[in-house]
Amino acid sequence: MQKMPLNPLLRFLRKTFNKYYPTGIGILFSLLALTTAIQPGVGLAYKVLLFVLVLAAFTAYSELRHEVRWLPFLILVVPIYLAIQYLSVHGYDLWGKMLSWQLRQDVVIDLNPIFRNIPFNDAAFARRFQSEPLTQFMQLVYANGFVVPVLVPIYRAMIARDLHKVLKYLLSAHIFQVFLITPFYLTFHLQEVWYVLGHVDGMARNLTATQAAGVTLNSFPSMHTSIAFAMFLVLLEEKNRLFKWVWGFFCLSVIFSTMYLEIHWVLDVIGGLIFAYATVKLVDFVLARVEGWIPASLKSLYFTGAPIPPTLAKPASVKKYPATGFIARNDEGL
Repeated sequence: MQKMPLNPLLRFLRKTFNKYYPTGIGILFSLLALTTAIQPGVGLAYKVLLFVLVLAAFTAYSELRHEVRWLPFLILVVPIYLAIQYLSVHGYDLWGKMLSWQLRQDVVIDLNPIFRNIPFNDAAFARRFQSEPLTQFMQLVYANGFVVPVLVPIYRAMIARDLHKVLKYLLSAHIFQVFLITPFYLTFHLQEVWYVLGHVDGMARNLTATQAAGVTLNSFPSMHTSIAFAMFLVLLEEKNRLFKWVWGFFCLSVIFSTMYLEIHWVLDVIGGLIFAYATVKLVDFVLARVEGWIPASLKSLYFTGAPIPPTLAKPASVKKYPATGFIARNDEGL
């Protein structure tokens, strides 16, 4: 029996790896999720997150960027991944310092008495049906609704070697929103519904009076809402329906949880929705401009073939993949 020549064998292995490596990542996540699920000392949220990452890995197959070279992609994406890990660990400390600084500032416009007197603004309609299991689910969703809606699609985009989506998810979330929303938080003094109305904390955080005064700040607009809805809007661009439905449901649940748990007012949520839409549109504009500035020589280093100029691409191709920049999809190798 003759052995296959080395070069064809290597090409076959490389082609197989490039095509099926998300499945291998999904299997590894599956093993990690199953072994973690039986450990009693691990929190429920982390266990659920691992199974969601299994779904993300297996469904990333339909989003694979076959035309992207591995080395330049890794050079660009690894620093982003490390930065995300750093912010995942230290982000809440930085946010806490911001809250402490805000408490020392003079109140510009106090919205507490205004918002409490607006009919239906307390979102009581969201609590018409309440049960202990639903409340526990909403608490779990809200507790993880500030970061997790962003992390999962970003990791999935990394698996798919799609730097454009990585940046769009990342910029549409905290990177742009923290800077754009801070002027609102410095101008408007508004606290959570339960605190203003004197009700029990829906998150059952057992806060002291001093803690509650700081934790309940920054309600208008709702950043939980703006983060989750921005991710939902970008999520609509994904191909895989299963991932789109599952993660879209989670993102929308985050928004609903803010009202169910008496965290945010209705106007907070509306403001968050508008803010998210504006942020995503801004990110689209910025990415389009940046991609247009990158020279063709760098594009050829990133793609396996030269990017197709818009004037030479087929109309159907342009309709499917309108952007042809350095970090946008082209048709080479698909």
